[in-house]
Amino acid sequence: MEENIPRGNSLPPGVISMSKLDICLESLKMRFSSERKDNENIRFVFPFEYDEYVLLLTQSVNTILERRREKTCFVIDSLNESIIEQLYFYLRMDDRFSGDLRKGIMLMGKYGCGKTIIMQAITEMYNTVIYSLHIQRPLLKFFKSSDLQNILKVKSIGAFSKMPLIIDEFGREPKQVMDFGNLRSPMIELLCERYDNGAWTNGTSNFTLDTLCSENQYGKMTGDRLKSMFNFIELKGDSRRK
Repeated sequence: MEENIPRGNSLPPGVISMSKLDICLESLKMRFSSERKDNENIRFVFPFEYDEYVLLLTQSVNTILERRREKTCFVIDSLNESIIEQLYFYLRMDDRFSGDLRKGIMLMGKYGCGKTIIMQAITEMYNTVIYSLHIQRPLLKFFKSSDLQNILKVKSIGAFSKMPLIIDEFGREPKQVMDFGNLRSPMIELLCERYDNGAWTNGTSNFTLDTLCSENQYGKMTGDRLKSMFNFIELKGDSRRK
């Protein structure tokens, strides 16, 4: 028995009234709708009011400080308050966020200004909410760029191409590594893969966008992708370490 395969320019039964263009447009619309749904299912609207968020974030930061055996406690002041608020709007997917809610966050600033611990605490708080409230969303992973680079030497980039991710100390890892006698740039490969996948990517960096786009860093081609991937937000102030 012959398979029921349309031949030549014939159309499947039931779609005779539709033009070929309509059929293709409808197919593309369905794929677009599916892609958008997949992207929306990566994140969730943070389910707390601002004062509750501040309590959770403060507890997360202080837990990290205790782990580091530091005696200081987290303080919200004139240097970080606006950033803390903007991160809340971002997590709430609130239109009061000053950037693009579809992009990730790249928190920039000087050494020791608090950007790493804030983003690390965001990770801990975000994942705690997922665990505690049984929210069906993937966990947010946090890696230092140099550690991630070392992992990418031995693991497939594909394993990290879609997961929600925060990359700490962005741009400080070696730009090339030797892999069986060949020079590779695993971080650039990963960033390009994540850009193509529309993966939710966040980070911290001591470098400006212009520096990250330079040939000594990721280069202009990858740098151009970074513009589409991140909201670049500056955390002002000098080192808080004592």
